[in-house]
Amino acid sequence: QFLYFIGSAHMAGLLDAVANKVEAAADSVASAVAGAVEGPLLEAAKEAIKKETGADIDVETENVPDSWKVWMARTGINSIANSQTWAFLEESQWNQRKIDLWKERAIDKIVLSVNENPDDEDGWIVCMPEWEQGSKTLKLVFYPRAGNWESSNSWLEPGYKRWWNLSDEIVFGLQLYQLPGKCFYKSDWLDEFDDVDPDSVFPNGTKKYKRWFQFRHWIIYWYPRAMWGWNWAYTRKPPSLPDGSDFNLDAVLSCPSLPDFEMPKIKLPSLPDIELPDVSMPDVSLPDAPSMPDAPSLSAPSLGSMPSMPDRLKRPSGRWACHGFIELTDLKVKADGKDVILSNANVTHFWDKDGHIDTEKKEHQRFVLKATSDEQATSWKESLMESGVEEGDTGGCCTVA
Repeated sequence: QFLYFIGSAHMAGLLDAVANKVEAAADSVASAVAGAVEGPLLEAAKEAIKKETGADIDVETENVPDSWKVWMARTGINSIANSQTWAFLEESQWNQRKIDLWKERAIDKIVLSVNENPDDEDGWIVCMPEWEQGSKTLKLVFYPRAGNWESSNSWLEPGYKRWWNLSDEIVFGLQLYQLPGKCFYKSDWLDEFDDVDPDSVFPNGTKKYKRWFQFRHWIIYWYPRAMWGWNWAYTRKPPSLPDGSDFNLDAVLSCPSLPDFEMPKIKLPSLPDIELPDVSMPDVSLPDAPSMPDAPSLSAPSLGSMPSMPDRLKRPSGRWACHGFIELTDLKVKADGKDVILSNANVTHFWDKDGHIDTEKKEHQRFVLKATSDEQATSWKESLMESGVEEGDTGGCCTVA
């Protein structure tokens, strides 16, 4: 009976503890409905993340609409507290690079947010990571598609739980995919790319942008937004394509499909001809001085004869549309600190013209692009050289679109 008493007392204590946690979770969910995701749930998420990562990372919420409060308190929190989301940190030779970069990023805060009204082209997105190089804050923004999957229990409540596995999103957002040395495929952000500025007062004025460059072993595409996949360490046997299918040359060389566009053509109004009357100077006589000759007839030039302003160049407006590609033939590459210098480049630009995609080819172009680190600039150089690009810099002025 004594043992039964001890067991009963211990069981009663466990039940009380569970009941307290359930009550705390219920209170937290109730507060979520009232307008905030806070208290025990955020602390529970912090504890769960520390268990998986070994790091003290604060968890906050931001701009969560009322209609998403309960979802965030349950499914959103569950999605960063579960072990699957942090599986990329499990010790293995395949994860070591990600582990090293994760430690280097030193993230100390995760902010959960919601984008209720994304662009139509972003309907497939569950969660979009947002992070700037050097920042210690990672923002995870859930999109409407995430709401299609919902848990009936929060992290602190007993019972079956649902969540989204955000492992790929975190790896992608923190650029943990970056590989050193030569790569068979390599993709990443490169900064300082000169491109047309649609807001410039001059027709085709330019400014510098960050662009996503995608090297497919024999060709380099660039995009305005990051594209998944296409990072693979060098191997003599070609890796599978991002969709899992076997490597084939056509898939690597083929130009990505581009959407059709229906946009009005921009026209500049013509300037009217303006004729000003002849202006003649009268004869002027001065005492004891010879008369002045007549001044020549003056007329203003016709403004209508001035050269017309060029049409504005416009990139394809699709958010995931390719903006052009660089051929490896005759290309030179040099790494200088964080700079990746591409010269003697044969470039094909994609432009939107009257609702369809037009191409423009340019030769002997030069780009000075900035990688995220010296290591990555060197990796770009070595990867391109492994595919036959010669090291060097032909010089010349940097290219503008």
